[in-house]
Amino acid sequence: YDSCQAIAAEIADKLGAETVNVQSVNSRQIESCRSFVLAVEFQKNGELTPHWQWGCQTLTQTNLSGKNIAVLVALGSSASHETNKLCSQLRENQAHIIGIRFQDNTPQYSLDNWISSISPNL
Repeated sequence: YDSCQAIAAEIADKLGAETVNVQSVNSRQIESCRSFVLAVEFQKNGELTPHWQWGCQTLTQTNLSGKNIAVLVALGSSASHETNKLCSQLRENQAHIIGIRFQDNTPQYSLDNWISSISPNL
């Protein structure tokens, strides 16, 4: 996560996991995990936030072979192109994307349902 700490904490609590700020993540941490959830944030112009740009660079420079990754996008579908680009880069680095979700505040959105759908694969 970057600034969406509350959402990251809620996800971690439901999955029995820990949260790590993207500003402090490093290759060793990534390599030691079997799976993780990325709570990715985009700016209003659809580009990754500066911290996530750095974090994604770290992710794409680390061997992700055998890693299961779920992606929660904290800014709605206006970032779908960049999200697809990010997921493609992760797949090219051998990651297995198990779920992508665009968070929004509509009544149909359910973080609990999404967590339930990804948890068997994490």
